Amino acid sequence: MTRYIVDASASRVVVKARSSLHDTETRWTGLTGTIDADAADLAGRTAAEVAVDMTRHDAGDFLRNRKLRKDLDVASFPRAHFRLAGVREVVERGGGRFAAVADGSIAWHGREVAIAAAGEGTIGRDELSAVARFELDVRRFGVEPPRFLMFKVEDVVSVEVSLVARRA
Repeated sequence: MTRYIVDASASRVVVKARSSLHDTETRWTGLTGTIDADAADLAGRTAAEVAVDMTRHDAGDFLRNRKLRKDLDVASFPRAHFRLAGVREVVERGGGRFAAVADGSIAWHGREVAIAAAGEGTIGRDELSAVARFELDVRRFGVEPPRFLMFKVEDVVSVEVSLVARRA
């Protein structure tokens, strides 16, 4: 079992919100946390806890950032936490590369929402990197999807998490 520390400068969350006019992408940086993994048994021996600083986002311009900060109430709920419950459907692709589904939950806004994220990654002695994707209905956190001008974004957003973690 190896402990990895999330590299905040190399990790990010990208959320794509869709609307009838155009899609909006927002990037969050400042991820922190730990991942404990055994390259020989990812499905049986992997644990992770990752926090996202919700105040560190970029939606592309000052007005969108300000609106999003208010709509998501990041002043009251500045951190979202992900806890891994398990890894399944692991497919080893050689050279430390793998594909898998990560099951877990996100705690934010006083609520906890279960997710399943499909992704791929690489695990080595000194570094673990992974990219995973999932769909999320933001109303499950008690958040109403933001409106930009007269256009409301859809309730379900696409989320892509890119993690890079280095051996502790």
